[in-house]
Amino acid sequence: MMKLVVAFLAVMLVAGTASAFIGPEPMRLGSKSDPEASLFSYDQKFSDTTTLKNYYLGMSAYKDFDGCDRLSSNLYLKSNPDWVDIALQANFSSGTGRMGYLVLDQDTLDIRDVMADVSHEFIGNFSIDEKILVVKNDMNETSFFGWL
Repeated sequence: MMKLVVAFLAVMLVAGTASAFIGPEPMRLGSKSDPEASLFSYDQKFSDTTTLKNYYLGMSAYKDFDGCDRLSSNLYLKSNPDWVDIALQANFSSGTGRMGYLVLDQDTLDIRDVMADVSHEFIGNFSIDEKILVVKNDMNETSFFGWL
């Protein structure tokens, strides 16, 4: 009986040691070449939203992507009291993309005194590359403040 117990413990020790070297199963990220991976779905949709408000200039800007396949977007924002610089690049294969900006009169800042109202809506397969620079009225083309 003792030999049987020792043989059983030896088998358990060998099996336990072998399973310790196997380790956990590695995480698999999905792709079309490996649809069995747990983090993959053929109908993945992506959304991305950014809103900017510059109260000194009376300006608001936004970008909004909803239900997009293969969305990649890059947004550069620099907002100062005297100017706003926006650069947007986006690429998506299907879905809806919206972007735009609104500039109010800098003297009144009243919603009824709109100086510029631009909005775009993209549906389907699009690549966007936009650059927007909004500056105060007292700035000139040679320098930002007339003294730089």
